[in-house]
Amino acid sequence: MSKETKLSIGILLVGMLLLGVYWFLPQGATTSNKVMPKKTLEERVILPQYEKSIYQNIPEVQSYLSDLKKNIQNGQAVLPLKKNELDSEGNKVQQILFNDVDFLQDTKQGEKLLHNDMMRILPAIVSSMDNKIKGICEDSKCYQAEKYNFVTNSTTRAIVNVDTSKVLSVERYAGMQADISLRLTHIAQAIALHAPEVKKELGFTPSQKDITMANVRGTMKESPCENTTHLCVAPTFTDHAKARALWAVVDLTELKLAAAKWAGLGKTTTPACISERSLQNRYIMENYCQKDSYLEKNGWKITYRLTGSDGLEIRDVSFYRKKVLTSAKIVDWHVSYQQKGGEKLDTTTETYMAGRRVEFVRGEEGDYLFGYNDAMGCPLFSTSVVLAFNGPQVRALKGNDGFMLTQDFRNPKWPMACNYRYENRFEFYDDGSFRVVGVNKGRGCGDHAIYRPVMRIDMAVAPKENFYSKTVGVDSISTQWKLWKKEGSEQGAGSKEQFAYKISSSSDENKGYYIEPNHGQFGDKSRGDHATLFATRFKENEGDKDLLTLGSCCDLKADGVESYLNDEAIKEENIVLWYVPRIRNDAREGQEYCWADTRIGSDGNLEVKVWPCTVGPKFIPIQKTKQ
Repeated sequence: MSKETKLSIGILLVGMLLLGVYWFLPQGATTSNKVMPKKTLEERVILPQYEKSIYQNIPEVQSYLSDLKKNIQNGQAVLPLKKNELDSEGNKVQQILFNDVDFLQDTKQGEKLLHNDMMRILPAIVSSMDNKIKGICEDSKCYQAEKYNFVTNSTTRAIVNVDTSKVLSVERYAGMQADISLRLTHIAQAIALHAPEVKKELGFTPSQKDITMANVRGTMKESPCENTTHLCVAPTFTDHAKARALWAVVDLTELKLAAAKWAGLGKTTTPACISERSLQNRYIMENYCQKDSYLEKNGWKITYRLTGSDGLEIRDVSFYRKKVLTSAKIVDWHVSYQQKGGEKLDTTTETYMAGRRVEFVRGEEGDYLFGYNDAMGCPLFSTSVVLAFNGPQVRALKGNDGFMLTQDFRNPKWPMACNYRYENRFEFYDDGSFRVVGVNKGRGCGDHAIYRPVMRIDMAVAPKENFYSKTVGVDSISTQWKLWKKEGSEQGAGSKEQFAYKISSSSDENKGYYIEPNHGQFGDKSRGDHATLFATRFKENEGDKDLLTLGSCCDLKADGVESYLNDEAIKEENIVLWYVPRIRNDAREGQEYCWADTRIGSDGNLEVKVWPCTVGPKFIPIQKTKQ
């Protein structure tokens, strides 16, 4: 036998041996030590495939439409809240407002009555009042009410003195939407539960216990709910076993499913049920929502309160008797989720709204964006906000060079997927500096999120102020201050220089503050703000009181403040600064950011692990205050 023949037989025997090992080993054993590629969840948008008439047969919708028609036939413009949503004073307030000409002024178009719903009637909170009304309500029982006009997409808010049956104020907010009533919440749930597309995608007929966030206002880019021209909410069905969630965007203006979206939740061991949290609602309402609170510490004097939807607000702040701030707060958190691969979007099915075909187009670079605006506020005031947890806390700063005033806001089931937790924090330093801080503690509905907190900062440097940004000189080395003469904005919020902006008295440039954007230099593991800064001329109706939802959640080219840019002069005027950071969350192992998860701890129990993201600018006095 030749050498070549022996070699060939040897190779054949080895091959047969390897084949036998492969054949008789358990399935998968040969790859047990091999790192397999991670399967990426296919994120899909589901467009409506059925006529909206199917939803008119739902009992909750039928009853609602019947009541609405009877209301209009009887000459009543506003559909009232039912008794199960009102206490005795609230019922009285509703009757007072139904006879108030000013409150009902926008409910007619010619002789036609427009579709309006009363959304909520609850005890008035101090952040909705001016000083005159606040003085009245200190000695009287006051309630506030909101109605929504479905035709004009606007909200009307009124404050009523229950003791005297007098309407103290009526304000209208064009293009803004109130939190929905309990009845509309039930209707949104019913529409999501009866939607054939939802049943098909879930693979079973869901029940009410399967729904979360049915009353959270939601939108989806390039759906009928884009730009919040319709009143929309986003009931969500979470599948923890497969780490995904189905969003059902319900259009309450059209009373139908607008679209649905599968999205990944990211890995989690969070249990399906967690203990109920004690929010101490009554204590918070009585002590922090219905009246102002006061703090004096280390030379600082601060008035603060919890608002209906603008989180924790500080007002009338001074340092050793020198005025510093008129107001500072975070009015919204814009939450947007990004899907790659918009080329997979199915646009073959036609959808009609008000008789017109709605086109669904791909986003920029193949992206598709969807999400909603999160509001933070008092636990008994709003049905859709991220709720105040306990009350405001005063704590020392890590460097022992000052203190912070902080408030925790949580969804009740945080840190489960599709629940959020935010912290509003104001840091006050012993040298007269201060910082406005927003903290996101996850977890949200997925690991491809973009968060944008909208900060409103009204300085009290002087009655007439000037605002400057630092620019590089013609020699590309030196810097100089550029005066902003008109309202405007700047993306990127300055260079990485310590002082990128300043605001000062128009009569004394040494009286004011340098502004230091966050680039990760404050020792809180931040990855920077990447913010857009706006400077506008002060107007009371542009956020001095509680501000309703501002702008779109998902249009990354617009932060909502743009609507306040009217090319007005701000030189030697009362200036308001708006600071909008942009944060991307991260769920990668070892790289977590804006994220939370529940894991097995060293004692064998479940423990919550949080990877916060902290943003916000610091304000440093141009001239040190004499103490």
